[in-house]
Amino acid sequence: MVDDPYLFGRIAAHHSLNDIWAMAATPTAALAFVTLPLMAQTLMEEELFQLLSGVTHVLAQHNVPLVGGHSAEGAELGIGLTVVGEPGSAVLHKSGLQEGDHLVITKPLGTGVVLAAAMQGLAPGQSISAVQKSMDQSNAAALPILLQAKATALTDVTGFGLAGHLGEMLLASGKSVELHVAQVPVFEGVFSLYAQAQSSIQQANELALQDYELQGPLLLNNPSVRVLADPQTSGGLLAGIPAEKGADCLNQLRKLGFAAADIGVVTASGSWRVQ
Repeated sequence: MVDDPYLFGRIAAHHSLNDIWAMAATPTAALAFVTLPLMAQTLMEEELFQLLSGVTHVLAQHNVPLVGGHSAEGAELGIGLTVVGEPGSAVLHKSGLQEGDHLVITKPLGTGVVLAAAMQGLAPGQSISAVQKSMDQSNAAALPILLQAKATALTDVTGFGLAGHLGEMLLASGKSVELHVAQVPVFEGVFSLYAQAQSSIQQANELALQDYELQGPLLLNNPSVRVLADPQTSGGLLAGIPAEKGADCLNQLRKLGFAAADIGVVTASGSWRVQ
């Protein structure tokens, strides 16, 4: 996704740690599996050094040791991390949403379409920079704020997109939603890119949009709707926050540099509405 193996390693570490933050848990150790493209030995060593430097720098910031792993040769550079953790004082799941909760997300959407467009040389430089900066931002600092705000349910927004991951929360909680597309944070330039590029899993992700009822003039081919299915890499956390805690929660998240937003309200029953 990026040419710089050091940055690639950092993003991979953030992305993998998100699964631990998404349960309000504490990461304790990580294992790495690296695929290196075949080239001169010294170049392979340097590529591995830069990649693992990025990984370990992020892990060290969160006191997580890299305890081992494996490497292999392949067509292109790749890395997978297995991160283990231990429960915190209040483990959160996808299933706790309550009627009246406000949905708070910590990062904008659009990494999938921006990265797909970048591979074709179609993405503006400022969009690529914004996406890379966001992917290199840890969600760890957001977790205490969400806990202080008495979050009822929590997940991270990654490969299935916002629509897919929110759908999992709603089904697990037995609730419905009023989702406000105008309030969903999106990276600059994303809407115009859908006419030129899309992630390889965008079409499959958009099947989840069939579970939602689009209100007013919204259509499935509208970019503001399609971005709800955009797959995220190192995406934001998505939490249900009691209504009376929502404004203060957002203010605290934004003070820490998160492009956080209140994107909807949980309802007791009925259709999942997008408006």
